Amino acid sequence: MISQEAMQKFKELWKKKKGEDISDEFAADEFRNLLTLFNAIYRPVKKEWLDEFPEITPNQKS
Repeated sequence: MISQEAMQKFKELWKKKKGEDISDEFAADEFRNLLTLFNAIYRPVKKEWLDEFPEITPNQKS
């Protein structure tokens, strides 16, 4: 379930980017679609992967 605050923020961002007002139902559907897409493509970086490329490891201490 999407909080009312998150839905309002999403609707504000939609209005800013697309110039359209959208209904709560449409916003909830689009927000859910966005989260589903994000869930499908986002994967945390495994520590083993970082060990393979120490020269690009963030916050590396000398």
